[in-house]
Amino acid sequence: MSDQSRKEECRSEALRFLVERVKLRHSAETVRRGVNRVGFDFTQEEIEDALTLLTGMGLAVGTPYELGSTLYYQATSAGVLAHERS
Repeated sequence: MSDQSRKEECRSEALRFLVERVKLRHSAETVRRGVNRVGFDFTQEEIEDALTLLTGMGLAVGTPYELGSTLYYQATSAGVLAHERS
């Protein structure tokens, strides 16, 4: 698999994870564990890069924890539609 294909698959799987659990917010670590549980081996850095891109595209939103700096991610309506259309 090429580096670009791996990035695209990581983004797609991160979005899928968020869409399937859209009612909750998830840390990047939770997303990584959930995605890798179904047979992938993405690194924390790859997941964080994917979440940054998804957030920049408006497909996800990252909200900081009120008492700390950890970002928690959630799919947006646009993210849900993009996932459904793919």
